[in-house]
Amino acid sequence: MAAPTRRLVNAWRRGGPVLALCVALDRFIDAAHERRLRIRSGGLVPIESLLAHWDECHDYYPSSIRAFNRVLRDLDITDNDVFVDYGSGMGRAIVLASHFPFRELIGVEASAGLHGTAHANVGRAVSAVERARVRLVHCDARVFRLPDTASVLYFYNPFHGDILRTVFADIEESLRLRPRRLRIVFNNPSHFRLIERDYSWLRRAREYRFEYPIVVYESIAASIFPSA
Repeated sequence: MAAPTRRLVNAWRRGGPVLALCVALDRFIDAAHERRLRIRSGGLVPIESLLAHWDECHDYYPSSIRAFNRVLRDLDITDNDVFVDYGSGMGRAIVLASHFPFRELIGVEASAGLHGTAHANVGRAVSAVERARVRLVHCDARVFRLPDTASVLYFYNPFHGDILRTVFADIEESLRLRPRRLRIVFNNPSHFRLIERDYSWLRRAREYRFEYPIVVYESIAASIFPSA
C-alpha cells in the first residue's frame, strides 16, 4: 500500500471519515503551498534510507502546513522568540516559521540528505535578508546544545528512547542555567507521553486535534528552579 493511501486508511481507523477527509484536505493544501513557496518537502521517507544508525529515530514526514500555522499563530510570537526545530527534515517548518517574527530560527537534523534539501528549500523560499535569521545544523540531536535564548521548541515525533531523554535533559539544563518561559510544541506526542510525567517542570497548556494530536507544553521553571 502506498504511503498516502496508508495514512488515509490509518486516519479512517483512528477517527473515521471526518479525520480521513481532513487528512486528504491537508495533503491538497500542502501541495498548493509548496508550489507557491517553490519548495519540495512532501512525502514519507523511511528512516533506514536516511541514516546508517537509525535506532530510536523515526521516518521522515513533514508537518501539515495548516496545523503548524494554526498552532504558531496561537503562540503570539514576538521578535524576542527563538525557534528550534528538532528533526527539521527538509526544512518545511523552518520555512513556515520564517513568516513569524522570530529573532532566530534553528533547524537540527541528523540526516545529511534531508539537511541538504532543507538548505535548498530555505534558499528558494526565504529571502536573502530573512535567511540571516536561519541556522541549519547537521548533527545528532544528542550533541546539540540548546541556546539559552531558545523559547519555542518544535518536535514532530522525530525520535524516542535515549535520544529523546538526552534532548530533554539538555533542555532542562538550559532552563537551570537561564530560567525563562519556554514553550514546547509536540506534534504526535505518542512517545513523549510515555515519559511526560518525568518532567515536572512542564505543564500542558493546550491540545489540538489534527491528523495527530498536537500538545503545547509550557515550562514552569520558576517554581522548579528557585533562581528563576
